[in-house]
Amino acid sequence: MKVLLTNDDGFGSAGITLLYEIVSELKFVSEIWIVAPSVDMSGCSRSLNLRKPIQVNCLGERKYSVSGTPAECVILALNKIMNKKPDLILSGINHGLNVGNDVSYSGTIAAAMEGTTLSIPSIALSQMYSSDHSQIKWESAKSFAPDIISKLVATGWSKNIVINVNFPAGKVLGVKFVEQGQHRMSSDSNYIENMGDNGPYVIRGDRVLIGSGDVDIVSKGFITITPLKLDFTDYDSLKIIENAFEKPQMYNHK
Repeated sequence: MKVLLTNDDGFGSAGITLLYEIVSELKFVSEIWIVAPSVDMSGCSRSLNLRKPIQVNCLGERKYSVSGTPAECVILALNKIMNKKPDLILSGINHGLNVGNDVSYSGTIAAAMEGTTLSIPSIALSQMYSSDHSQIKWESAKSFAPDIISKLVATGWSKNIVINVNFPAGKVLGVKFVEQGQHRMSSDSNYIENMGDNGPYVIRGDRVLIGSGDVDIVSKGFITITPLKLDFTDYDSLKIIENAFEKPQMYNHK
């Protein structure tokens, strides 16, 4: 199996270096490619640098850095860099969780989404920071990622689905298959840091938990596995709106 590795933390980050080590030990993998951003692109979601030139640098055999976003890394890997499309795309291991509403901001998730649009099985992997957000200990990802990746590949999943895996900090209590949770931006005044009288400002990104799901479960010490749909459509609402517009009184204006 040919595997493409990418991320949003940058080519030389600790997370993608660990992921390369993990994948190198998987018996079903015959070839590994790395195509990752040349600098940290965290929080850029699935953005593209339209009409802006993108530089690609070869840093070793099947290893490339790209002066673009994670989504662009996948696009260029599949269309210009690799000699054949991969059988699997692994994005990460991200420095910090990608749970709840953060999946909309995440370049890690976006890279996996880009592969999924071309029907390539894609998995996003993320490692939780310590409780004080000062450091990352990679033990849980290092210990459990090989088995999780292997089992997911053996099981398979629908072509329009991204698999989102998050590893907790500290002792792992087990694996939970859970829905995407919800959290919102903190209303704490420290959430946005003012660097001067009139800015500049730094958005710290603190979150407040709403409900359960992956946000809650991973914080309790469980690895979470969540399938994410590419199709954002709410089909129940679509039908309600469609039926409402079909009523004659919608257009009987006097």
